[in-house]
Amino acid sequence: MKTNHERAMNNTTAHTSPRQKFILNLSESALFQHYQKAFHTLTSLPLSLEATKDDSPIEGIITRKGVAGVVETQVPVRVGKNTIAVMLTGAVRLQPANAEHFAPVAKALLDDDRTAAEIRAAKVHFEHVPVMEPARYEAALAILQSFALQLGDSAHRLLFATATHEPEAVRNAKVFIHDHLAEPMSLEAVASAVNVSPFHFCKLFKRSTGLTFTDFVNRARVEKAKRMLMKPAARITEVAYDVGFQSLSHFNRSFRRIADESPTEFRSRMKHGGPALMAA
Repeated sequence: MKTNHERAMNNTTAHTSPRQKFILNLSESALFQHYQKAFHTLTSLPLSLEATKDDSPIEGIITRKGVAGVVETQVPVRVGKNTIAVMLTGAVRLQPANAEHFAPVAKALLDDDRTAAEIRAAKVHFEHVPVMEPARYEAALAILQSFALQLGDSAHRLLFATATHEPEAVRNAKVFIHDHLAEPMSLEAVASAVNVSPFHFCKLFKRSTGLTFTDFVNRARVEKAKRMLMKPAARITEVAYDVGFQSLSHFNRSFRRIADESPTEFRSRMKHGGPALMAA
Protein backbone atom coordinates (compact mmCIF):
# COMPACT_ATOMS: atom_id res chain seq x y z
CA MET A 1 0.00 0.00 0.00
CA LYS A 2 1.28 3.44 -0.90
CA THR A 3 1.92 6.02 1.80
CA ASN A 4 0.31 9.46 1.71
CA HIS A 5 3.70 10.94 0.75
CA GLU A 6 4.07 8.52 -2.18
CA ARG A 7 0.55 9.30 -3.38
CA ALA A 8 1.27 13.04 -3.11
CA MET A 9 4.50 12.65 -5.10
CA ASN A 10 2.69 10.65 -7.78
CA ASN A 11 -0.03 13.28 -8.03
CA THR A 12 2.57 16.04 -8.33
CA THR A 13 4.38 14.17 -11.11
CA ALA A 14 1.12 13.47 -12.93
CA HIS A 15 0.24 17.15 -13.00
CA THR A 16 3.70 18.35 -13.98
CA SER A 17 3.79 19.85 -17.48
CA PRO A 18 6.51 18.93 -20.00
CA ARG A 19 8.01 22.40 -19.55
CA GLN A 20 8.14 21.98 -15.76
CA LYS A 21 9.77 18.56 -16.12
CA PHE A 22 12.32 20.02 -18.51
CA ILE A 23 13.18 22.91 -16.15
CA LEU A 24 13.40 20.47 -13.24
CA ASN A 25 16.02 18.50 -15.19
CA LEU A 26 17.84 21.75 -16.00
CA SER A 27 17.84 22.81 -12.34
CA GLU A 28 19.37 19.45 -11.43
CA SER A 29 22.13 19.78 -14.06
CA ALA A 30 25.74 20.09 -12.94
CA LEU A 31 25.97 23.52 -14.57
CA PHE A 32 23.10 25.06 -12.58
CA GLN A 33 24.02 23.29 -9.34
CA HIS A 34 27.59 24.58 -9.59
CA TYR A 35 26.49 28.13 -10.28
CA GLN A 36 23.82 28.04 -7.58
CA LYS A 37 26.45 27.12 -5.01
CA ALA A 38 28.89 29.77 -6.29
CA PHE A 39 26.20 32.46 -6.24
CA HIS A 40 25.31 31.63 -2.64
CA THR A 41 28.97 31.68 -1.62
CA LEU A 42 29.42 35.08 -3.25
CA THR A 43 26.22 36.78 -2.09
CA SER A 44 24.81 34.63 0.77
CA LEU A 45 21.58 34.52 -1.28
CA PRO A 46 19.76 31.41 -2.49
CA LEU A 47 19.10 30.99 -6.19
CA SER A 48 16.26 28.94 -7.67
CA LEU A 49 15.04 28.12 -11.17
CA GLU A 50 11.34 28.04 -12.02
CA ALA A 51 9.48 27.32 -15.23
CA THR A 52 7.40 30.07 -16.79
CA LYS A 53 4.02 29.64 -18.40
CA ASP A 54 3.93 28.95 -22.13
CA ASP A 55 4.75 31.98 -24.30
CA SER A 56 5.76 34.05 -21.28
CA PRO A 57 6.26 37.73 -22.18
CA ILE A 58 9.06 38.13 -19.60
CA GLU A 59 12.08 39.57 -21.39
CA GLY A 60 14.19 41.58 -18.94
CA ILE A 61 15.24 41.53 -15.32
CA ILE A 62 12.41 42.33 -12.89
CA THR A 63 13.16 43.46 -9.33
CA ARG A 64 10.21 43.68 -6.96
CA LYS A 65 10.38 45.67 -3.73
CA GLY A 66 8.20 44.48 -0.90
CA VAL A 67 7.40 45.90 2.50
CA ALA A 68 10.28 47.27 4.54
CA GLY A 69 12.54 47.59 1.51
CA VAL A 70 13.09 43.86 0.97
CA VAL A 71 13.70 43.09 -2.72
CA GLU A 72 13.69 39.96 -4.87
CA THR A 73 14.74 39.69 -8.51
CA GLN A 74 13.90 37.37 -11.37
CA VAL A 75 16.24 36.95 -14.32
CA PRO A 76 14.79 35.36 -17.49
CA VAL A 77 16.40 32.34 -19.14
CA ARG A 78 15.67 32.26 -22.85
CA VAL A 79 15.91 29.71 -25.64
CA GLY A 80 15.81 31.72 -28.83
CA LYS A 81 13.18 34.40 -28.33
CA ASN A 82 11.16 32.38 -25.80
CA THR A 83 11.56 32.77 -22.04
CA ILE A 84 11.42 29.24 -20.65
CA ALA A 85 12.34 29.90 -17.01
CA VAL A 86 13.35 32.53 -14.50
CA MET A 87 16.15 32.48 -11.96
CA LEU A 88 14.91 33.85 -8.64
CA THR A 89 17.16 35.43 -6.04
CA GLY A 90 16.35 35.18 -2.37
CA ALA A 91 15.12 38.18 -0.41
CA VAL A 92 17.71 40.86 0.30
CA ARG A 93 17.67 44.31 1.88
CA LEU A 94 19.61 47.12 0.24
CA GLN A 95 19.87 49.14 3.41
CA PRO A 96 20.22 48.21 7.12
CA ALA A 97 17.00 47.41 8.94
CA ASN A 98 15.58 49.36 11.87
CA ALA A 99 12.39 49.36 13.93
CA GLU A 100 10.65 51.72 11.52
CA HIS A 101 11.14 49.28 8.65
CA PHE A 102 9.40 46.46 10.54
CA ALA A 103 6.44 48.60 11.57
CA PRO A 104 4.38 48.03 8.37
CA VAL A 105 5.08 44.29 8.59
CA ALA A 106 3.91 44.18 12.20
CA LYS A 107 0.77 46.13 11.31
CA ALA A 108 -0.07 43.76 8.48
CA LEU A 109 0.36 40.78 10.80
CA LEU A 110 -1.83 42.39 13.47
CA ASP A 111 -4.51 43.11 10.89
CA ASP A 112 -4.33 39.42 9.97
CA ASP A 113 -4.96 38.48 13.63
CA ARG A 114 -1.54 36.91 14.11
CA THR A 115 -0.41 36.15 17.65
CA ALA A 116 2.33 38.00 19.52
CA ALA A 117 4.54 34.91 19.20
CA GLU A 118 4.10 34.86 15.42
CA ILE A 119 4.95 38.55 15.18
CA ARG A 120 8.10 38.04 17.28
CA ALA A 121 9.14 35.14 15.03
CA ALA A 122 8.52 37.31 11.96
CA LYS A 123 10.68 40.05 13.47
CA VAL A 124 13.54 37.60 14.02
CA HIS A 125 13.24 36.43 10.41
CA PHE A 126 13.05 40.05 9.24
CA GLU A 127 16.24 40.96 11.08
CA HIS A 128 18.09 38.05 9.48
CA VAL A 129 17.37 39.08 5.88
CA PRO A 130 20.81 39.62 4.25
CA VAL A 131 21.86 43.22 3.67
CA MET A 132 23.81 44.14 0.53
CA GLU A 133 25.05 47.43 -0.82
CA PRO A 134 23.05 48.48 -3.91
CA ALA A 135 26.16 48.59 -6.13
CA ARG A 136 27.15 45.07 -5.06
CA TYR A 137 23.63 43.78 -5.70
CA GLU A 138 23.63 45.32 -9.20
CA ALA A 139 26.96 43.60 -9.86
CA ALA A 140 25.49 40.27 -8.74
CA LEU A 141 22.54 40.75 -11.12
CA ALA A 142 24.93 41.52 -14.00
CA ILE A 143 26.66 38.20 -13.30
CA LEU A 144 23.27 36.46 -13.27
CA GLN A 145 22.46 37.94 -16.68
CA SER A 146 25.63 36.45 -18.12
CA PHE A 147 24.84 33.09 -16.56
CA ALA A 148 21.30 33.23 -17.98
CA LEU A 149 22.79 33.29 -21.49
CA GLN A 150 24.95 30.28 -20.72
CA LEU A 151 22.05 28.42 -19.11
CA GLY A 152 19.84 29.17 -22.11
CA ASP A 153 22.45 27.65 -24.40
CA SER A 154 22.66 24.60 -22.14
CA ALA A 155 18.86 24.32 -22.18
CA HIS A 156 18.86 24.37 -25.98
CA ARG A 157 21.38 21.49 -26.11
CA LEU A 158 19.45 19.55 -23.45
CA LEU A 159 16.25 19.97 -25.44
CA PHE A 160 17.69 18.08 -28.41
CA ALA A 161 19.63 15.47 -26.47
CA THR A 162 18.16 12.03 -25.91
CA ALA A 163 17.27 11.30 -22.29
CA THR A 164 17.01 7.95 -20.54
CA HIS A 165 13.70 8.90 -18.88
CA GLU A 166 12.01 9.48 -22.23
CA PRO A 167 9.93 6.74 -23.91
CA GLU A 168 11.98 4.57 -26.25
CA ALA A 169 9.95 5.74 -29.25
CA VAL A 170 10.82 9.39 -28.51
CA ARG A 171 14.53 8.62 -28.03
CA ASN A 172 14.63 6.69 -31.29
CA ALA A 173 12.68 9.44 -33.06
CA LYS A 174 15.21 12.07 -31.99
CA VAL A 175 18.04 9.95 -33.35
CA PHE A 176 16.17 9.39 -36.61
CA ILE A 177 15.40 13.10 -36.98
CA HIS A 178 19.00 14.15 -36.47
CA ASP A 179 20.22 11.48 -38.89
CA HIS A 180 17.82 12.64 -41.62
CA LEU A 181 17.63 16.42 -41.14
CA ALA A 182 18.71 17.17 -44.70
CA GLU A 183 15.88 15.06 -46.14
CA PRO A 184 12.16 15.83 -46.47
CA MET A 185 10.58 14.54 -43.28
CA SER A 186 7.00 13.85 -42.29
CA LEU A 187 5.47 12.86 -38.97
CA GLU A 188 4.08 9.71 -40.59
CA ALA A 189 7.55 8.64 -41.81
CA VAL A 190 9.18 9.14 -38.40
CA ALA A 191 6.31 7.38 -36.62
CA SER A 192 6.68 4.45 -38.98
CA ALA A 193 10.46 4.38 -38.37
CA VAL A 194 9.92 3.97 -34.62
CA ASN A 195 6.97 1.56 -35.02
CA VAL A 196 4.28 3.79 -33.52
CA SER A 197 1.03 5.01 -35.05
CA PRO A 198 1.12 8.66 -36.19
CA PHE A 199 -1.67 9.66 -33.80
CA HIS A 200 0.00 8.06 -30.77
CA PHE A 201 3.43 9.35 -31.79
CA CYS A 202 2.13 12.92 -32.09
CA LYS A 203 0.73 12.87 -28.54
CA LEU A 204 3.73 11.00 -27.08
CA PHE A 205 6.31 13.31 -28.66
CA LYS A 206 4.56 16.52 -27.53
CA ARG A 207 4.07 15.18 -24.00
CA SER A 208 7.75 14.18 -23.71
CA THR A 209 9.46 17.18 -25.34
CA GLY A 210 6.94 19.98 -24.90
CA LEU A 211 7.21 20.67 -28.65
CA THR A 212 5.22 19.60 -31.65
CA PHE A 213 7.01 17.35 -34.13
CA THR A 214 7.24 20.15 -36.71
CA ASP A 215 8.59 22.69 -34.23
CA PHE A 216 11.19 20.22 -32.95
CA VAL A 217 12.40 19.46 -36.48
CA ASN A 218 12.64 23.15 -37.39
CA ARG A 219 14.51 23.93 -34.18
CA ALA A 220 16.92 21.02 -34.78
CA ARG A 221 17.55 22.30 -38.31
CA VAL A 222 18.19 25.85 -37.09
CA GLU A 223 20.55 24.54 -34.41
CA LYS A 224 22.54 22.64 -37.05
CA ALA A 225 22.48 25.72 -39.31
CA LYS A 226 24.04 27.80 -36.52
CA ARG A 227 26.99 25.44 -36.33
CA MET A 228 27.43 25.53 -40.11
CA LEU A 229 27.19 29.34 -40.22
CA MET A 230 30.18 29.52 -37.90
CA LYS A 231 32.29 28.50 -40.91
CA PRO A 232 33.16 31.65 -42.91
CA ALA A 233 33.14 29.84 -46.25
CA ALA A 234 29.59 28.47 -45.84
CA ARG A 235 27.00 30.26 -47.97
CA ILE A 236 23.65 30.94 -46.32
CA THR A 237 21.69 29.54 -49.27
CA GLU A 238 23.67 26.29 -49.20
CA VAL A 239 23.27 26.00 -45.44
CA ALA A 240 19.50 26.40 -45.75
CA TYR A 241 19.19 23.45 -48.13
CA ASP A 242 21.84 21.35 -46.38
CA VAL A 243 19.86 21.36 -43.12
CA GLY A 244 16.61 20.40 -44.86
CA PHE A 245 14.69 23.60 -45.60
CA GLN A 246 13.01 23.56 -48.99
CA SER A 247 13.32 27.29 -49.62
CA LEU A 248 15.51 30.17 -48.49
CA SER A 249 12.48 32.21 -47.40
CA HIS A 250 11.24 29.38 -45.15
CA PHE A 251 14.73 29.06 -43.66
CA ASN A 252 14.95 32.79 -42.97
CA ARG A 253 11.48 32.90 -41.37
CA SER A 254 12.14 29.86 -39.19
CA PHE A 255 15.60 31.06 -38.17
CA ARG A 256 14.30 34.48 -37.09
CA ARG A 257 11.32 32.98 -35.25
CA ILE A 258 13.51 30.57 -33.31
CA ALA A 259 16.75 32.54 -32.85
CA ASP A 260 15.17 36.02 -32.76
CA GLU A 261 17.58 37.21 -35.46
CA SER A 262 18.31 36.51 -39.14
CA PRO A 263 21.06 34.10 -40.27
CA THR A 264 23.07 37.11 -41.47
CA GLU A 265 22.70 38.86 -38.10
CA PHE A 266 23.67 35.67 -36.27
CA ARG A 267 26.80 35.22 -38.37
CA SER A 268 27.80 38.87 -37.88
CA ARG A 269 27.30 38.61 -34.11
CA MET A 270 29.39 35.46 -33.92
CA LYS A 271 32.13 37.10 -35.97
CA HIS A 272 32.35 40.18 -33.74
CA GLY A 273 31.26 38.82 -30.39
CA GLY A 274 32.29 35.20 -30.34
CA PRO A 275 30.36 32.06 -29.31
CA ALA A 276 30.33 33.09 -25.63
CA LEU A 277 27.65 35.67 -26.44
CA MET A 278 25.34 33.21 -28.12
CA ALA A 279 22.05 33.04 -26.18
CA ALA A 280 20.60 30.08 -27.93
